[in-house]
Amino acid sequence: MSPGQLTFEPVIPVWLIVLLLSIGLASVLLQYWLLRKRLNRSKSLALSFLRLAAISLLISFALNPSFVARKEHRVSPSLAILLETSQTMGLSAKGDRRSRLDEARELLLSGPRPLLKILREKFDVKLYSVGESLTAVEAGDVAGLKAGGKRGDLTEALGKLQEKNAVTVLLSDGNLRWEDGHSAGPPVLSIPVGDPQEYKDVLVKAIKAPSIAFREREVTIDVTVKSYGYRGLTLSVTLKDGARLLGAKSVAIDKSPAEASVSFAFTPEEVGQHNLSVSILPQVGESVLSNNTVELSLKVVRDKVRILMVSGNPSMNYRFMRMALKNDPSVDLLSFVILRTPTDILNVPLQEQSLIPFPVETLFTKDLKNFDLLILDNFSHQLYFNPKYLENVREFVNDGGGLAMIGGPNQFTGYAGTPIGEVLPVKLTKKEDYRRDAPSRVRLTRIGMIHPITRISSDEKDTLNLWREMPSLDGINLLEPKSSGTVLLETTEGTPRPIITVGNYGKGRAFVLSTDYSWKWYMGMVAKGKGNWAYFRFMEKMVRWLTKDPALGPIQMILPDRPEEVGQVREFKIKMREEESSLAQRGPVSISVFNPEGLRIDAQLKSTGQPGELAGTFSPQKAGTYKVKIETRAGSLEELMVVSGPLEDQDAAPDPERLRRVASSTGGKILTRNDDLLKEIEAYAAKGERHFVEERRVPLWAMTVTLPVILILLGMEWFWRRRWGLI
Repeated sequence: MSPGQLTFEPVIPVWLIVLLLSIGLASVLLQYWLLRKRLNRSKSLALSFLRLAAISLLISFALNPSFVARKEHRVSPSLAILLETSQTMGLSAKGDRRSRLDEARELLLSGPRPLLKILREKFDVKLYSVGESLTAVEAGDVAGLKAGGKRGDLTEALGKLQEKNAVTVLLSDGNLRWEDGHSAGPPVLSIPVGDPQEYKDVLVKAIKAPSIAFREREVTIDVTVKSYGYRGLTLSVTLKDGARLLGAKSVAIDKSPAEASVSFAFTPEEVGQHNLSVSILPQVGESVLSNNTVELSLKVVRDKVRILMVSGNPSMNYRFMRMALKNDPSVDLLSFVILRTPTDILNVPLQEQSLIPFPVETLFTKDLKNFDLLILDNFSHQLYFNPKYLENVREFVNDGGGLAMIGGPNQFTGYAGTPIGEVLPVKLTKKEDYRRDAPSRVRLTRIGMIHPITRISSDEKDTLNLWREMPSLDGINLLEPKSSGTVLLETTEGTPRPIITVGNYGKGRAFVLSTDYSWKWYMGMVAKGKGNWAYFRFMEKMVRWLTKDPALGPIQMILPDRPEEVGQVREFKIKMREEESSLAQRGPVSISVFNPEGLRIDAQLKSTGQPGELAGTFSPQKAGTYKVKIETRAGSLEELMVVSGPLEDQDAAPDPERLRRVASSTGGKILTRNDDLLKEIEAYAAKGERHFVEERRVPLWAMTVTLPVILILLGMEWFWRRRWGLI
């Protein structure tokens, strides 16, 4: 407490106060002159003095005199202690059983005079754990903290503590997210835990790979591996597609830490989603094994649809079909037309013949696997195919290829009982099955109204009208569908005969068009002024369906572009074709998500507000490949989703250099166990010590004694006046 002092703050001008005092003094002098006529000198002075004291005291209140007392106070600095509790803090500290979190706890709690206890006696200490979030903890809870979860964000944590503390003490292994150059907030004193010299680990640090690749085009995947604690070692790095080995490379490690890069090149042959994995063979003494393998997803698509078409003879059907296929820029067509058969007699030497022989051996033994779709147009195989070729066609479809059989007088002759007859969705007999006695009109079946091949228009009525307007067919093959076949288009006269029949075989699909007059759907519609678009659309959809174009599937799943991370809610979109959307309104749409162990986990479906579109969500709790399955009344779809996290989070090595950068950028310093931690913390905390002065102001006129003094002065004057006979 400093000595008090008297201050004045006049409430009226000073000259007016002086004037009032002068008037008061004059009135007292006048009173003294009048009193001298009746009293002696001493009594007159006494009464005048009492009057002057009362007047002066009252007038002095206009100066607003106050008594001011000041007291200085010291505030103990506020100190924040941040204890990292992310997953890496659960690893071994120095090769023993103690974890890094245990080492940090010992720094705070061990010894006869624990550091935390001393700091709490001298400072206002606030404790926080830094994991996935910044959480305030009590001193008694420190011993029970567990390590787990993703690495914390130190930049965000310091932002929340900005200007609330004089200094921040951070106990961490350095595996925290930090934006270099960030300097806001109090100075940070970093205390590293964990020994980088004792840490051993090999990991996949980075992968550079495309998310989409083209079939039969080379793909390159660049992999960076990192090693801690090993020297004179050769690491084996492998790339797998599921269980199939795509490549293996060796990497020499000569120092610690060390980084090395390898590249894998391979050519994908199958279209679809591929689950790839890059792995490093585990080493003796590794601290972490989960970062030895990284999974990634590669979607393989077609660059172009490759079609092999063989026609038994030149025809209008071949001409317009070839025109439609060539009109599609995404189709790579190789077509052959049989102009002469091996039984034709030509009186011309072989070297002078301009027509090349049909390369059946090359096409149906070596090259067939390089095509997506085989079209046989009114083609009789008996003069060209041996049983091996027929078997090759069946295997081609069974492995995922498409087969289209276009009718005609020669098309289905001799196929009964062959491997191709097994593939087709129609029944074949050895008797004549072709008829040209009367034109046949066509109509859609119930399934044909919604099937992607025959649903030419998005509007159901327009599709029905288009097929009703199609010209009649002058020739058809008299076929019957198998129980496994699906008829999309049939004749309208008498017993309905299938015109378009589709089916599945193994991984592939088969299509039968039992007429060689489909070209009239082109010419006839043009003659009616309807144009050729319907025929082109029909041919395009036939190709897309046979080659399993995902765009024609009943359901499409649109996965997010960014990598999936453990613990975050993942959302993806599900789109259905218009006809599938209408079915969904009459039946359930279900979602199933299976984790890497094959166990079903919780998942939800919700509407996005867009027609035919839903959103699916689930929360992955561990890294790996998740299978997402959508089921509707018209079909189902399965997709694989790789869930991992940023690869930089897989590096669990102690990083004191990062802690040094944190301390330097915030104006703090990095400390070690050999430093006098208490002394260093006190030195930085002293800079944040705050002082404030408490000021107490008491106006004199408001003091309790002031009014009694005035009353006493006036009362004494009245008493002596009465005593001396003036009243």
